[in-house]
Amino acid sequence: MAIVPAIMKRESKRSYLDKAVPQEVVQELLEALRWAPSCRNNQPWRVTVVQSEEGKAKLAPAIAPGNDWATKAPLAMIVSSNPKDDMNLAGREYYLFDCGLAVQNLLIQATEVGLMSHPTAGWNEKAIQSAFDISTEERVLCVIFIGYPGSIDDLDEETKAKDSAPRTRKPLEEWARFI
Repeated sequence: MAIVPAIMKRESKRSYLDKAVPQEVVQELLEALRWAPSCRNNQPWRVTVVQSEEGKAKLAPAIAPGNDWATKAPLAMIVSSNPKDDMNLAGREYYLFDCGLAVQNLLIQATEVGLMSHPTAGWNEKAIQSAFDISTEERVLCVIFIGYPGSIDDLDEETKAKDSAPRTRKPLEEWARFI
């Protein structure tokens, strides 16, 4: 098959090198996110880039137990959006889909430049809003941890098992309909 290699190569692993992501690479990631399609070109995403030691220290208490590995990532991006900024045509919340498309662009770009990226849901929204002055009108949709791949040996046994498990996908017959 002729699938873009970065799509097949992208993984959500959990061990990062203690190496900063250069600012020009951070800008490339943001640019890839920026070029995502969105309903009526609304571009409803907001991104808080967390890369300083102060920022990482503010984020750490909001991370759910079991996601301790995430605190070692040199870079995190908090994706949020205000539902009021949405097109909300026919009761559909397009901002959720649009932000998902933007995150996927970022993930593929990260893979393309040799980074590992892990989108997560294991965090406390109110704590993140408070720590980073994100309006309570905005929804925190995703926190993506990004960095250079590290050694699996740096992980605890439970997390090693997750990262060692083979990648699987449901067969087409389970989710695709041909009419």
